[in-house]
Amino acid sequence: MQMPADQPQPRPQPAPAPREARDRKRRREDFLADLAEAQRLRERVAPRRARMARLRKQQLLRTFFY
Repeated sequence: MQMPADQPQPRPQPAPAPREARDRKRRREDFLADLAEAQRLRERVAPRRARMARLRKQQLLRTFFY
């Protein structure tokens, strides 16, 4: 599918340098590990609140229309 000539062509984004991509991936892994740890801690400290949050999330996903 070609775009009409009067519309500007989208510029491809330059690929991040390998070191930047590696650093970004490491930071993301660290963040996700910390997030999972915080969720486990919340589960232990306030099990009722965590259970209710989990049920609300499940209900939201069940009632979401595409």
